[in-house]
Amino acid sequence: MNRTLVRWLLRVYPSAWRERYGQEFEDLLQAGPGGLRAVLDVLRSGLRERWSPPPQAELSMSTYSRSVLLLSKQPSAYLPMTMSIAALIVVVVGLAMFGFPPPHADEGATAHTWQLLMLFQAPVIVWFLLKWIRKAPRLAFSILGIQIVLALAAMAPVYILGL
Repeated sequence: MNRTLVRWLLRVYPSAWRERYGQEFEDLLQAGPGGLRAVLDVLRSGLRERWSPPPQAELSMSTYSRSVLLLSKQPSAYLPMTMSIAALIVVVVGLAMFGFPPPHADEGATAHTWQLLMLFQAPVIVWFLLKWIRKAPRLAFSILGIQIVLALAAMAPVYILGL
């Protein structure tokens, strides 16, 4: 494979990975036959390494183990938070627009939307815990605490007002 192409392909990988494996990988690519398939494989694995590096004991390139803010940018972390906030907004807007429902009335779309938002965040929270509890337990429990507080905040008006 062309030396210039190999150097460009190596730039897809994170710098920590390149420092550790760059020279060896460059030699391997130059010795190989190359071709479109090899280029696509290198691009695919380089992008995968950037977006979700595998957990390693000696070389951890994941930045999510350092900060709650960075870990909260994971979809499995922020989706339950967003769903709890949306559920709270649904209750507040429903009360503002339609007032308190009469006793023994049909629940209506507002209540069903709230129920679905609260229900569907449970599997996402479980997925988050399964994925991150081994990698960063302290931060995973911090995010779980935020998710629980927001879920309780969404449940509070329903419980307090008896909706």
